Amino acid sequence: TCLYCFRTTELCLCSSFARFEIEPLIVLLVHPKEFLRTVGTARIVRCSLTNSKMIRGNGPQLDCDPTFLSLIHDSSLRPMILYPGSDSLNLSTSDDAELTSAIPNDGKRLCVFVIDGTWSLAKNMIRTSKVLRQLPKLSFDVKRASVYEFRRQPKEFCLSTVEAVSLLIDQFVAREICTVDPENTHHEMLKAFNSMVKAQVKFNPGA
Repeated sequence: TCLYCFRTTELCLCSSFARFEIEPLIVLLVHPKEFLRTVGTARIVRCSLTNSKMIRGNGPQLDCDPTFLSLIHDSSLRPMILYPGSDSLNLSTSDDAELTSAIPNDGKRLCVFVIDGTWSLAKNMIRTSKVLRQLPKLSFDVKRASVYEFRRQPKEFCLSTVEAVSLLIDQFVAREICTVDPENTHHEMLKAFNSMVKAQVKFNPGA
């Protein structure tokens, strides 16, 4: 097993990772049930986005996690969570005034928490974490279905973690929240993801 991407050496993805950075801090909140899944996609993000962070835990565990809480209470950060809803700031449709109100240019670094888990696990993490429930939400319109062939999505707008992060960065760039260094390298994450999907389907057609 490759100790970097956690996949067997035969299906190792490391050669397909392209490293990049963005100014907003992306923090992956990985549910324990997802952490050791070799077909999970949070690790693609973590291995590609070099200044991202990963924290393991469910809702109650996060509320006691010192690393998580230190990010929440860091006065230099503006914590938000990527999660859809009527109370979410939609980056695809919000006007400039709404965007500036939610993410003012006050010198604070945007810190976006992204839940890695099934849709039901994600909802449960929000429900059981007092801290997560209180965070302002970000979202965007999803215009294409996930290509995660061997994991069924409950709704058309549901995406894998790597797809969601890549599209989130697209929105950040379009709204001039950040740039990508090197430019457009975040799209390489999807190439690695597609390679994983194709290899998994070929390796185990019934997956």
